[in-house]
Amino acid sequence: MLIASQTVEDIAPISTDAGFTGNLIGQALQWNPTVPLTTSTGEFTTGKNNPLVGETTINPLNLLDGHFESAKTTTTLANVSPYWNITDNLIYRYRLGINYGLGNTRGAISGKVNVQGVTDLGLAGMANNELLSTIQSHTLNYNKAINDNITLDLIGGYEYQKFDFKGYALAGRGFAVLDFDNTNAVQNSANANKRFISYADPISELQSYFGRANIGINGKYNITATLRADGSSKFGTNNKYGIFPSLGASWNLKAEDFLSDSENVSDLKLRLGWGKTGNQEFPAGSAQERYGLTENGGTILENVANPDLKWESSTTLNVGLDFGLMNNVLTGTIDYYSRVTNDLLLDPSVSEPGPAVRAWKNINGEVANTGLELGLNAQIVNKANFAWNLGGNISFLKNEFRNYSGPPILTGNLFGQGSSGAYIQEMKNGYALNTFFVREYKGLDESGSSTYTDDGDKLYPLGDPNANIILGVSTGLEISKLSFNMNVNGAFGHQLYNNTAMSVIPIGNLGNRNIDAALLEGSIKESTANPIASSSRYIENGDFVKLANATLAYNLGKVSKLSNVRLSLTGQNLLVITDYSGFDPEVNTVNLRNGVPSSGIEYIPYPSAKSFIFGINVSF
Repeated sequence: MLIASQTVEDIAPISTDAGFTGNLIGQALQWNPTVPLTTSTGEFTTGKNNPLVGETTINPLNLLDGHFESAKTTTTLANVSPYWNITDNLIYRYRLGINYGLGNTRGAISGKVNVQGVTDLGLAGMANNELLSTIQSHTLNYNKAINDNITLDLIGGYEYQKFDFKGYALAGRGFAVLDFDNTNAVQNSANANKRFISYADPISELQSYFGRANIGINGKYNITATLRADGSSKFGTNNKYGIFPSLGASWNLKAEDFLSDSENVSDLKLRLGWGKTGNQEFPAGSAQERYGLTENGGTILENVANPDLKWESSTTLNVGLDFGLMNNVLTGTIDYYSRVTNDLLLDPSVSEPGPAVRAWKNINGEVANTGLELGLNAQIVNKANFAWNLGGNISFLKNEFRNYSGPPILTGNLFGQGSSGAYIQEMKNGYALNTFFVREYKGLDESGSSTYTDDGDKLYPLGDPNANIILGVSTGLEISKLSFNMNVNGAFGHQLYNNTAMSVIPIGNLGNRNIDAALLEGSIKESTANPIASSSRYIENGDFVKLANATLAYNLGKVSKLSNVRLSLTGQNLLVITDYSGFDPEVNTVNLRNGVPSSGIEYIPYPSAKSFIFGINVSF
């Protein structure tokens, strides 16, 4: 098998960690709505030609016109998998897979855009990344019916993976011609402002030995046992290998005498499983002592060695029931699981006794997740020219961080005005992951200033970004040649932090930039001097129901010499029902602090697009 693809993407000037000046979306929100984006002479409006525009305010139309960035990604996937039937019951299979990816990004900002450090200079740069990963595996599979009542399936194997990632980047600032695509002339930038870097991650290798045994008894009972030994070069010299066993069993109750003749119960199976899995998804070389080269030829320590760094592991226990009623007109599943994750991998900064460096380690805390998942599908109508099915699933979830002893683990960085260095989330014993720890906002005083419990000196756990309930509903309808399918999803019982409202459109903008209209409501008017501060004021209910997609299709059937023609219209992200005031309650803004991703914090993200796709499917 050989698959090659290439994608080209035009990238807007949007990021999830923009500072005071924001990104394109933030600049559009901040722009004074009473001021036109261009002057009567066709120039872009800025603080230089209009006193109603702040000097640091960036004209979003000017930025969009003067910004260019594109990314080209080329990927090649190759796979071969020959096998040899050694005997009727024993098969050897070899697999070789290769994934080669090449990414190139080129970008520039014109010197005519009033971005600090770019105005009258221009900025241009490019970056190139290359990834080569290979996987080889050898397996032996033995399958045999021991007798009429017992079947045996055994598999054993060895697998080896290798990852090689490297790249380079160059950039320049200060060009003689500002309106030229200076990515084609980076060498012509000012000598003092040229930057060149190249890098290569340590090659990471993963090798695994594994075995699995599956026994079926009387068509009623099934037992599966697996054992893996995974070794990764990412870990310390003392703990490169992790051992990960699992055991599962199922009981087909429908095959028992007391149910085999039942007309109402068409399927009933009980499942029980226990297993341990490992995680090595962190940067290569994190267990090694690593140095960086300085511009003057010296070196600086960037990562502290940890020979005891080991696999993060998760142990899961699950119980499930699959059922079908009335000849499978109604089918469903019920699953309960409990998962505990230990030896969590984090990279807190170490700043003493020298400069800040990274130091990856396994912390002694653990994350406990429990959940109950219910799924139900029904064939409400099933006739020749009319069929209707309806399905749904609902999950009840809970997680908790516990048994940790050590310094505070902080995450949830905020960005924008008044947010430098601020954070609002902490991993703390007895609380859900990424719980919001913030000042408790009590309202405005008579002078229009914010008031807080304990004068804002104490942080309180006042929000949880983890949904307690996840809901999904789907339905399909077929009437002769016409069909309709729809999917709805939702999440409930969680909170979101609106960093956009806090830092992009606060009351202090009033005068030369836009503000949140809601700030002008209420009997007490907020003072324009009220300082920006993180608090529960910006925590909102994140509950939502979303019509994720819907498809209407008509099958024309045979048309002339075409054996079949099908027309379809699909809409995506069609409707959202929510009280959340931000862009989208499915917040897609994620930033890292101490190796821990934030959750549920919105900061001027790229808005979710509503799209419509018309399709024609033709068969010859």
